[in-house]
Amino acid sequence: MAGPIDKTLRTAKSHAKSGAFAEAEALYREVLARFPGNKRAQAGLAEIAQTRASTRPMNPPRPVIDQLFGLKKSGRDREAAEAAARVLKQFPRAPAAMEVRAAALSALDDHEGAAALYRELVGMFPDAPDAHGSYGNELMALNRDDEAVAEFERVLELRPGDPVSLNNIGNAKRRAGEDKIARELYQAAHEAAPDFAEAQLNLGNMLAKDGELEEAEFHLKAFLHKVPDHYLTLSSLGDLLLAKGDKQSARENYERALHYRPGFPDALAGLAHIQRATADDPLFDALTASLAQPGHSAKQRAGLEFALGKLREESGETEAAFGHYTRGNALRKEAQGYTIARDVERFAQIKQAFPAPPAEIPETAPDGPEPIFIVGLPRSGTTLTEQIISAHPQVAPGGELTELSQQFNEFDWTDPDLLAQKAPEIRAEYREKLRKLGQGAPFVTDKMPLNFRWLGEIRALFPQAKIVHTNRDPRAVIWSIFRLNFSSDGNDYAYDLDDLVAYHGLYRDLMAHWRTLFGATLYDLDYEQLTATPEPVIRDMLAYLELPFDEACLRPQDNTRIARTASRDQVTKPIYKGSSQAWEKFAPHLEAAFAKLD
Repeated sequence: MAGPIDKTLRTAKSHAKSGAFAEAEALYREVLARFPGNKRAQAGLAEIAQTRASTRPMNPPRPVIDQLFGLKKSGRDREAAEAAARVLKQFPRAPAAMEVRAAALSALDDHEGAAALYRELVGMFPDAPDAHGSYGNELMALNRDDEAVAEFERVLELRPGDPVSLNNIGNAKRRAGEDKIARELYQAAHEAAPDFAEAQLNLGNMLAKDGELEEAEFHLKAFLHKVPDHYLTLSSLGDLLLAKGDKQSARENYERALHYRPGFPDALAGLAHIQRATADDPLFDALTASLAQPGHSAKQRAGLEFALGKLREESGETEAAFGHYTRGNALRKEAQGYTIARDVERFAQIKQAFPAPPAEIPETAPDGPEPIFIVGLPRSGTTLTEQIISAHPQVAPGGELTELSQQFNEFDWTDPDLLAQKAPEIRAEYREKLRKLGQGAPFVTDKMPLNFRWLGEIRALFPQAKIVHTNRDPRAVIWSIFRLNFSSDGNDYAYDLDDLVAYHGLYRDLMAHWRTLFGATLYDLDYEQLTATPEPVIRDMLAYLELPFDEACLRPQDNTRIARTASRDQVTKPIYKGSSQAWEKFAPHLEAAFAKLD
């Protein structure tokens, strides 16, 4: 009985015999990817190459071409693909038929077939920028981003400054986590073509991700002026406005998104975040109905589960709420493929890299504001702490800055020589960010909680910087993290109670290590003491920061500068006690995990 490879080879030969060279070539290459020495596949490719070389590109009569393009233009993609295939049997090297079939296959999500045809067109017309661009798009759809970038770069050689290619390379860089380069490319694409809506949308989203909300809002609104029914952007603008504290405008944008796309999960989850549940709230039914719909991503389904969990918790339905939170967390964990072993290894590497205080890396003439680092676990009081400190007239809030973690993740941070080599670049980028945020203030806060992992590098780069570490009841922290659907993928330890308990142990052990190395140069802030007796704690913290006491720091709720985190609603209220007891009503579900706490 013939095996699967033999069947693939026979199918490829049949395609080649009928003139479907692109499909045949794709199958032969598939075989060679698994069996590089397969003689039949090699011979098949050689025969296709010989046939192509002896066959001049020739289109069918004009009426036939017009019919093909007419089918494609009218959206009849399957008919267009089939009609083009019939034409290619008679005219195997007909560029117009290849172009129509490739575009139709792409619309039908057959990106392998489309890529094979565009690859053939690129071979026939190596100086045709559109062919390279289309081939690159299909490679992106197949997650072959490096190959796609090569095609887009070829477009830029043939058509310098092409905004579509700049935008597409930006997409590839963003997917690779190279946000800084992606943003620069989106900016270049927007400047090259101000009316190019997609580039402006991408630029706006990157600005929002970087916390530059005013500029991001401008670009997202400009995009919506061009494409008013773009429900994804309406929902994203809602998220941005919510981060700015404008709940009413956020609601309006979520509702507009749902007008154009009923049941859209991101907008429904946004609405759930804004409002408190009532017994007959129609949002329950809308969220449940959306959850039952097929086609949502795992992250979207998780968002719906977390939203339902929040509303059920507010309605006093703790059993149902815990079920939603658990399912939402499970979806996020599965999507991210996280294992705690990854962080066990990482934290061990951190301690090995810094067995002693690091040597200071000299900096010539530091320019601009100095950072104040606020570190700890998420939900441990970092947002409230930033609101208190940035209420001081000498301090500007920076929010959760990603620059340092992005830089450290791009090289071997365990090598002190490499860190010293990279130091000027890291500090220059970081200080430029602080200058932009500081607007003349001598100090800027950086409340990225997980910077606690990088205190060795931070002490080497910024030896005089103040570091405030927030402590809170671990049960309150773990529960608060577990019930939160993080917008980014950086907190991948957060979606399982046992992982959270284990991660908390790693965190406490590492902080004990840093205290051994750095002693009193770190300031430990007890959240429970802060909320019980705010004034003496705040006075003591300001003394550590070498800032004169200011009454404004006792009223963080009056600090109108943005706290762009899930804790925003809490920090717009006066400092209060009690939030650390929220986990207690879920205690029966948490006892087993919490029993493992140190």
